[in-house]
Amino acid sequence: MSGYRGYLSTKMCIESIFWWTNETINIWSHIFGWMLFLGLTMYDLLLLNIHATTVDKIIVGGLLICFQACMILSSAYHTFSCKSEKVYDCFLTYDLFGISLSLLAIYMSGIYYAFWCHKTLQTFYLTTVGLIFGLAMLLQVPRFNASANMKLFTFVGWAAYGVVPTFHWTIVMGGLENPMVQLLLPRVTGMYAISGLAFLIYVTKFPERLMAGRVDYLGHSHQWWHLLVVLALYYWHNTGIQYVEFRMNHGCGFTS
Repeated sequence: MSGYRGYLSTKMCIESIFWWTNETINIWSHIFGWMLFLGLTMYDLLLLNIHATTVDKIIVGGLLICFQACMILSSAYHTFSCKSEKVYDCFLTYDLFGISLSLLAIYMSGIYYAFWCHKTLQTFYLTTVGLIFGLAMLLQVPRFNASANMKLFTFVGWAAYGVVPTFHWTIVMGGLENPMVQLLLPRVTGMYAISGLAFLIYVTKFPERLMAGRVDYLGHSHQWWHLLVVLALYYWHNTGIQYVEFRMNHGCGFTS
């Protein structure tokens, strides 16, 4: 095994951003991810300034700000994780908070637009997602002493919960014959496929479990995880834009 940093001071942790280590790709993949979502935020809000309502601007802007926070906190975690055990635990919590924010933003935006014409269901699912977010945050509080596995399963359960409103939405919209369902259900399925692949690579530690020491710098599972996370968030952003355009053009005309 090679490329691992030892314990470093704060100054050297920052300097290590520009070193070639096993964390270099982890750090820079999400720095570039932050730049991507910052650019999309400015572009989308300028575009929405012409076409959309204030609520649309808040939803899209909030989504991209959460994505940016996820990228920044992830990069910070990988930058400062070698300072000390205490700092490692602290920044790991920040990293998980960033992941939680991105999941919250994905759900909130998806539910808001999916149930645009069904306000009762919209309120119900937004509330349940908010409660799950609250639970995920409580598990990060040190005095609850939640195990890493419990935290992991909470995130997995939260992600899997998305199947429920998706299935319900498909029924409410009248099934697979509805043009909106035909447009967006494959996009939601694609999001789960990307996320599922990322999670599978993360938990199986592939390929380093088969190539120990040969992918320390380039190609290990966490790097693939990072790249797939950026891809998934970008994919969801594009899905949201398609949905907004559909709603703006058709209103509730295709609602069953």
